[in-house]
Amino acid sequence: MEDSFRRSIRKMTGTSMHLSVHADHPAIVATLSQSMMVTWSIVLFEHLDALLNNREEAVSSSELISYSATAWKLCESSFPQIVADASKLYDEFRAKWMQRFSTDEVLRLLLEGGDFLHHDENGWCLAVKNNKQDINAFYSATIHLLVSDAEPLFVRMHGRVMQLQEKLCKYWHGESAVDAVSKLLPCLEEGLREKENALVTSLRSSLNTLAKKRFAAAFNVKGAPKYYRTAAGCARNVGRLWNPHYAYENGFLAFTDDFCDYARGLTLQVIDWYRDKWSLFLRGFNRGQLNLFETKGER
Repeated sequence: MEDSFRRSIRKMTGTSMHLSVHADHPAIVATLSQSMMVTWSIVLFEHLDALLNNREEAVSSSELISYSATAWKLCESSFPQIVADASKLYDEFRAKWMQRFSTDEVLRLLLEGGDFLHHDENGWCLAVKNNKQDINAFYSATIHLLVSDAEPLFVRMHGRVMQLQEKLCKYWHGESAVDAVSKLLPCLEEGLREKENALVTSLRSSLNTLAKKRFAAAFNVKGAPKYYRTAAGCARNVGRLWNPHYAYENGFLAFTDDFCDYARGLTLQVIDWYRDKWSLFLRGFNRGQLNLFETKGER
């Protein structure tokens, strides 16, 4: 995981990500079993039963079981290209939105947006009140445009991975799934697809959820509105929470940079997860590992 993604998680969520040093293997296996579709759990059990009742078939199989040379080569060559394409897309995306949220553009948006800025004898101030209606309206006119433009990128790259996955499955099943023992891993992979898709859907939804939460936090303040001498000065200081050290010309640029780090990191994390998944499955296992499918006392 890239450092920029870790930092963006902390900024977007307000908490740091901590990884457990020691994996809880029983808990992982329990979660894995609960994640499988019922139908595929039954099919997997039937393959295991067939394996235990027909050991000659397992012994006569090849040394490498469920290994597909064609699928393995395709996996190794295709995922790096998908990662490179995703990185390029998000670089272009960041550059576009950093330009769109320049101070001049933010000022124009605030002035043309209706009631976002207020001007009187004291100067200029933001007219957005700390209530759900005002904040939602302001979000819809600003950051929501950024988020809604990022979601298709996530979907597009996930679609690339799904297309590759279908090709990998085609070669993998055709070359290696020939008997009960060699169908174990393909069956397990199919059984977890529904859970994988649900997880990816939730990750895509997190883009809007986290962006909206971080956006609203900047306006959760009490007291009289702060006035500025010029409208441009007011525009530069909208969302001070996002730009605490004045590292950016305005708060929207700070928000955009953090969000782009998060969206890019999340997309690359999903791609890397699928790459690791297929690197694990496609290497298969050897005959010496068949006892992994046995319970104690079975010989």
